[in-house]
Amino acid sequence: MDENIELAKRLINEAKAIVALSGAGISTEAGIPDFRGQTGLWNNPELLSLMSARGFQSDPAGFYRASMALLPNITTAKPTSAHKLLAELESRGKLTAVVTQNIDGLHQAAGSRTVYEIHGTTRTGHCTKCRTTFEMANVFAAIEAGEPLPPLCPDCQWPIKPDTVLFDEMLPIGVWQAAQRAAERCDLMLVFGSSLVVYPAAELPMYAIKNKAN
Repeated sequence: MDENIELAKRLINEAKAIVALSGAGISTEAGIPDFRGQTGLWNNPELLSLMSARGFQSDPAGFYRASMALLPNITTAKPTSAHKLLAELESRGKLTAVVTQNIDGLHQAAGSRTVYEIHGTTRTGHCTKCRTTFEMANVFAAIEAGEPLPPLCPDCQWPIKPDTVLFDEMLPIGVWQAAQRAAERCDLMLVFGSSLVVYPAAELPMYAIKNKAN
């Protein structure tokens, strides 16, 4: 273990353009459950159905009930030491970008500035008709205060959808392309809390390796 720690320290010290790829495991210490472990959320097929684009369209109230039960503290969770480490590396000019599969916003809360959220975010949402943007912390607070489900746009009375990438949806193309470019240009990629089984995110280390990165 000590040898691995020393190797990691040496690689970080020698690197000039680090990119970090983070998954759900980096946030479990903050109380946010992971998705694909032995007790992960996606082992429940009913949840998989509700948390899909089709599930939201057919039962937006059910989508929100599942979201509130699965991620009750996602708007109040605090960054972990790993999030803070990456923000520190960026502040020192060592780390050029964080690419994250997470939707919790904890990298930004820790102080990271260049963050590519390839699976979207729960910080914001939009009306599914007029596309007006909403701060989801306010939406979730209203739900917890007893507002009926699903939350509706006050102008259109259409459901508000969080800006997360659900099953059956495409990744945001601009964000993905930026993440890919960052991976291609780095000289060291650090992977935090990801099983690297979800594509296309799992392809990013290969882009780095092709560039002879560690």
